[in-house]
Amino acid sequence: MPGRFRIVILISFALLAIAHAAHACDCSRDPGPARMTSDVIFVGRVVDFKPLSFVDLEVRELFKGRPADRVRIITAQSDCDYFLPPLVVSRGREFLVYGIVRDGKVTVSRCADPGPVDRKSVELQQLRQSLKRSPLE
Repeated sequence: MPGRFRIVILISFALLAIAHAAHACDCSRDPGPARMTSDVIFVGRVVDFKPLSFVDLEVRELFKGRPADRVRIITAQSDCDYFLPPLVVSRGREFLVYGIVRDGKVTVSRCADPGPVDRKSVELQQLRQSLKRSPLE
């Protein structure tokens, strides 16, 4: 009986550790606050990438900020990084990016709800309309 008790305790601790890791990135349900603090907002096309290392994006359409024409996003720095598996990144795929610039480097958090442009048509339309009314800076 004592052996089984130890196994149950060990399994319980393991399950708690796994559950904690799964919730390490805690975003609010409303991506609004994370988007509002974005330094750059743009549509970028993947030109190069290395899983769990970096994604290089060519800026195709700019809504806010002044990023370079090509932006390297370092990945796997945080559990909240957007460009992590299971997300499929491939050359030529375009993403709507909400990024924070620190020390000249752009980071993209899942909390801002970025995504592939084919799933962001409503947001893109809203961004384009707001840009027509007054350019975002």
